[in-house]
Amino acid sequence: MEKSDKVKLIIGVSLIAFSILVIISFNQGLSPYLTVTQVVEKGVAKNVQVNGTIVPGSTVYYPDNNTRIFKLSDGKSTITVKYTGALSDYQEGIQAVVRGDYENGIFLADEVLLKCPSKYEVKKEEVR
Repeated sequence: MEKSDKVKLIIGVSLIAFSILVIISFNQGLSPYLTVTQVVEKGVAKNVQVNGTIVPGSTVYYPDNNTRIFKLSDGKSTITVKYTGALSDYQEGIQAVVRGDYENGIFLADEVLLKCPSKYEVKKEEVR
């Protein structure tokens, strides 16, 4: 084998190895979307995103450590979510996406994304 062929082979193998590492890293970073019902059925779910509605009257807030415990529902099932951190525009009855881990009946959220409240909805009397 000539020296230039060896260099090409080394570069080719390096590119393939790098591509495989990128794909593996990307797949490990993904957090799939599940419904509340799917999470309950699984029993244990790691690094997932769950979409649902914050159940009215379910929130308990602990201001000393900025923790909220609330219920999230998809209309069929309900889970208890625990989140520590700041949340702007938090309201019960709106849609939210929580990302984190579910086990022992509790969803420990690393992140909570709140859908915009109804301030963008057009009132019926405005439409004519």
